[in-house]
Amino acid sequence: MQKTDNELLGRLDRLILRARRRGVGALSGEELRDLPRLYRFASSLHARLTTHGTEAATLSRVSAAVGAAHALVYRGHGEAPRTLRARLWQLYFVDAPRALRAEWRLAGSLLVIFYGLALVSFLAVQSDLGLAFTLFDPSATANEIAQLRELEPGEEFRGNFTFGLGKSPETAGWIMAHNIGVSLLFFAAALVPPLFLYILAQNGLMLGTYTGVAAHWDQGLSISSILWCHGTLELQAIVIAGLAGLILFRAWIAPGVWSRSHAMLLESRRALLVLAPMVPMLIIAGLIEGFISPHASLPVRLAVAVITGAGFVYWLVAAGRERPATG
Repeated sequence: MQKTDNELLGRLDRLILRARRRGVGALSGEELRDLPRLYRFASSLHARLTTHGTEAATLSRVSAAVGAAHALVYRGHGEAPRTLRARLWQLYFVDAPRALRAEWRLAGSLLVIFYGLALVSFLAVQSDLGLAFTLFDPSATANEIAQLRELEPGEEFRGNFTFGLGKSPETAGWIMAHNIGVSLLFFAAALVPPLFLYILAQNGLMLGTYTGVAAHWDQGLSISSILWCHGTLELQAIVIAGLAGLILFRAWIAPGVWSRSHAMLLESRRALLVLAPMVPMLIIAGLIEGFISPHASLPVRLAVAVITGAGFVYWLVAAGRERPATG
């Protein structure tokens, strides 16, 4: 093959590898235009090499590139209709985690802001309890302090998680509906980034201040275990909702080669894929918050927090990745 052929084939190989790792949706507008062109080039090169003869290794490489590119360009064509179960599996265990991984920079930035402010407010309140009234709602802070002062010696602080088991079904349903509403608010607010950053910051400060006040009464571990028992899913789901809204806003301010309306149409699919895990995550978190967080012992709460957190990280990192070929 000529040098130019090698360069074009190398670019096709890189596009195929990128699409396999992160999904076709991760390709830029220029890459999406290049993919079918490079596929046609590789097909022509394959025909030329087959006709005139070449080394088996070279022909094998070109054949592999043509087959992989064909699978990307014509994926879904001629396939039998999939069952609902197969489509849901594809959505939640292939497409959604791939879409989230493709947005790791933006998602990481949001998590740094949220948890960074939570940590800063926690440390600030630890050193000066009076700051809690500035960083968090004064009436809510005063109510928390009153609850802490009323604790009996050796009693565990549970905040507002004092309802009985008989109230758990009703409370869990209310929590699910409330958190889905909050997540949709985050999604909508992300279309106006200054408003979204304000809401994100307020929630981060609230988390850090609330646990910081409890830590003054040596109840930080107790209330944190309750919050994180369900929060490993709940808090991440809310941030994910904001991430989906920011994807649409990005398409509007930076449409690239497309018109704004077309860019937002293209990015709406990625935004929906990012948003898709929110509802099941909040349903599971609501069940945990209603039935486990208020009633389970400290070791059980910590175990649930670790299991759900590790499960979420494993899903995010491993789900939807291409398995290496064997044989």
